[in-house]
Amino acid sequence: MKKNDLSYGLFSNMVGIELRKAQLLATQTFMDVLKGRILPGHFTILILIANNPEQSQSRIAEAAGLDRSSLVPVLKQFEKDGLVNRMSARHDRRSKTLTITAKGQKLIDQFTGDIQNLENMLIEGLGKDNHAKLADLLVQFQDLLNSRR
Repeated sequence: MKKNDLSYGLFSNMVGIELRKAQLLATQTFMDVLKGRILPGHFTILILIANNPEQSQSRIAEAAGLDRSSLVPVLKQFEKDGLVNRMSARHDRRSKTLTITAKGQKLIDQFTGDIQNLENMLIEGLGKDNHAKLADLLVQFQDLLNSRR
Protein backbone atom coordinates (compact mmCIF):
# COMPACT_ATOMS: atom_id res chain seq x y z
CA MET A 1 0.00 0.00 0.00
CA LYS A 2 1.33 3.46 -0.90
CA LYS A 3 1.81 6.04 1.83
CA ASN A 4 -1.44 7.91 2.57
CA ASP A 5 -3.57 5.47 0.53
CA LEU A 6 -6.77 4.20 2.07
CA SER A 7 -7.60 0.52 2.05
CA TYR A 8 -10.04 -0.87 -0.49
CA GLY A 9 -10.32 -4.06 1.57
CA LEU A 10 -11.65 -6.92 -0.52
CA PHE A 11 -11.59 -4.64 -3.54
CA SER A 12 -7.82 -4.04 -3.42
CA ASN A 13 -6.17 -4.64 -6.78
CA MET A 14 -9.49 -5.19 -8.56
CA VAL A 15 -9.10 -4.48 -12.25
CA GLY A 16 -12.19 -2.27 -12.44
CA ILE A 17 -11.03 0.00 -9.62
CA GLU A 18 -7.48 0.26 -10.96
CA LEU A 19 -8.82 0.87 -14.46
CA ARG A 20 -11.11 3.65 -13.21
CA LYS A 21 -8.28 5.37 -11.31
CA ALA A 22 -6.01 5.09 -14.35
CA GLN A 23 -8.75 6.41 -16.63
CA LEU A 24 -9.32 9.45 -14.43
CA LEU A 25 -5.61 10.23 -14.38
CA ALA A 26 -5.29 9.64 -18.14
CA THR A 27 -8.26 11.92 -18.83
CA GLN A 28 -6.79 14.73 -16.73
CA THR A 29 -3.38 14.32 -18.38
CA PHE A 30 -5.00 14.33 -21.82
CA MET A 31 -7.02 17.43 -20.93
CA ASP A 32 -3.78 19.16 -19.93
CA VAL A 33 -2.32 18.31 -23.35
CA LEU A 34 -5.46 19.61 -25.10
CA LYS A 35 -5.20 22.81 -23.04
CA GLY A 36 -8.93 22.86 -22.30
CA ARG A 37 -9.79 23.44 -25.97
CA ILE A 38 -11.74 20.19 -26.35
CA LEU A 39 -12.71 17.26 -24.13
CA PRO A 40 -10.74 14.03 -24.65
CA GLY A 41 -13.85 12.05 -25.67
CA HIS A 42 -14.82 14.74 -28.15
CA PHE A 43 -11.30 14.72 -29.58
CA THR A 44 -11.62 10.95 -30.05
CA ILE A 45 -14.85 11.49 -32.00
CA LEU A 46 -13.09 14.00 -34.26
CA ILE A 47 -10.25 11.52 -34.86
CA LEU A 48 -12.75 8.81 -35.79
CA ILE A 49 -14.55 11.13 -38.22
CA ALA A 50 -11.29 12.32 -39.79
CA ASN A 51 -9.98 8.78 -40.27
CA ASN A 52 -13.28 7.29 -41.41
CA PRO A 53 -14.96 9.81 -43.73
CA GLU A 54 -18.60 9.42 -44.70
CA GLN A 55 -19.36 6.91 -41.95
CA SER A 56 -22.75 7.02 -40.29
CA GLN A 57 -23.31 8.62 -36.92
CA SER A 58 -24.24 5.18 -35.60
CA ARG A 59 -20.91 3.65 -36.63
CA ILE A 60 -18.94 6.54 -35.12
CA ALA A 61 -20.96 6.27 -31.89
CA GLU A 62 -20.29 2.53 -31.70
CA ALA A 63 -16.55 2.97 -32.32
CA ALA A 64 -16.38 5.68 -29.65
CA GLY A 65 -18.26 3.50 -27.16
CA LEU A 66 -21.26 5.83 -27.05
CA ASP A 67 -24.94 5.45 -27.77
CA ARG A 68 -26.15 7.47 -30.72
CA SER A 69 -28.37 9.72 -28.62
CA SER A 70 -25.38 10.99 -26.60
CA LEU A 71 -23.33 11.54 -29.76
CA VAL A 72 -25.88 13.72 -31.58
CA PRO A 73 -25.54 16.82 -29.33
CA VAL A 74 -21.75 16.66 -29.69
CA LEU A 75 -22.05 16.42 -33.46
CA LYS A 76 -24.49 19.32 -33.59
CA GLN A 77 -21.99 21.45 -31.66
CA PHE A 78 -19.15 20.30 -33.93
CA GLU A 79 -21.23 21.26 -36.94
CA LYS A 80 -22.07 24.65 -35.41
CA ASP A 81 -18.35 25.19 -34.69
CA GLY A 82 -17.45 24.27 -38.27
CA LEU A 83 -15.46 21.15 -37.30
CA VAL A 84 -17.55 18.54 -39.14
CA ASN A 85 -20.11 18.28 -41.91
CA ARG A 86 -23.21 16.14 -41.44
CA MET A 87 -24.89 15.07 -44.65
CA SER A 88 -27.78 12.80 -45.50
CA ALA A 89 -26.54 9.36 -46.50
CA ARG A 90 -26.90 8.48 -50.18
CA HIS A 91 -28.64 5.19 -49.45
CA ASP A 92 -30.92 6.46 -46.64
CA ARG A 93 -31.88 10.13 -46.33
CA ARG A 94 -32.79 9.60 -42.66
CA SER A 95 -29.22 8.55 -41.86
CA LYS A 96 -26.40 11.12 -41.53
CA THR A 97 -22.80 10.65 -42.62
CA LEU A 98 -19.89 12.63 -41.26
CA THR A 99 -16.79 14.28 -42.69
CA ILE A 100 -14.15 16.43 -41.06
CA THR A 101 -13.76 20.04 -42.23
CA ALA A 102 -10.48 21.87 -42.75
CA LYS A 103 -11.07 23.60 -39.40
CA GLY A 104 -11.64 20.24 -37.68
CA GLN A 105 -8.49 18.79 -39.24
CA LYS A 106 -6.53 21.86 -38.16
CA LEU A 107 -7.68 21.30 -34.56
CA ILE A 108 -6.54 17.66 -34.74
CA ASP A 109 -3.20 18.67 -36.27
CA GLN A 110 -2.69 21.30 -33.57
CA PHE A 111 -2.55 18.61 -30.85
CA THR A 112 -1.19 15.57 -32.70
CA GLY A 113 2.45 16.24 -31.77
CA ASP A 114 1.69 16.76 -28.07
CA ILE A 115 -0.48 13.64 -27.97
CA GLN A 116 2.23 11.60 -29.68
CA ASN A 117 4.77 12.93 -27.17
CA LEU A 118 2.49 11.80 -24.34
CA GLU A 119 2.17 8.33 -25.88
CA ASN A 120 5.95 8.17 -26.37
CA MET A 121 6.39 9.01 -22.67
CA LEU A 122 4.11 6.08 -21.81
CA ILE A 123 6.04 3.75 -24.13
CA GLU A 124 9.32 4.85 -22.59
CA GLY A 125 8.01 4.51 -19.02
CA LEU A 126 6.33 1.13 -19.51
CA GLY A 127 8.70 -0.26 -22.11
CA LYS A 128 7.63 -1.05 -25.66
CA ASP A 129 6.57 -4.64 -24.91
CA ASN A 130 4.59 -3.76 -21.78
CA HIS A 131 2.92 -0.86 -23.59
CA ALA A 132 1.81 -3.22 -26.38
CA LYS A 133 0.68 -5.84 -23.83
CA LEU A 134 -1.32 -3.25 -21.90
CA ALA A 135 -3.06 -2.07 -25.07
CA ASP A 136 -3.83 -5.69 -26.01
CA LEU A 137 -5.13 -6.49 -22.52
CA LEU A 138 -7.41 -3.45 -22.56
CA VAL A 139 -8.90 -4.57 -25.87
CA GLN A 140 -9.40 -8.08 -24.46
CA PHE A 141 -11.02 -6.55 -21.35
CA GLN A 142 -13.47 -4.61 -23.54
CA ASP A 143 -14.21 -7.66 -25.68
CA LEU A 144 -14.85 -9.79 -22.60
CA LEU A 145 -17.30 -7.28 -21.12
CA ASN A 146 -18.98 -6.69 -24.49
CA SER A 147 -19.51 -10.44 -24.87
CA ARG A 148 -21.62 -10.41 -21.70
CA ARG A 149 -24.08 -7.91 -23.17
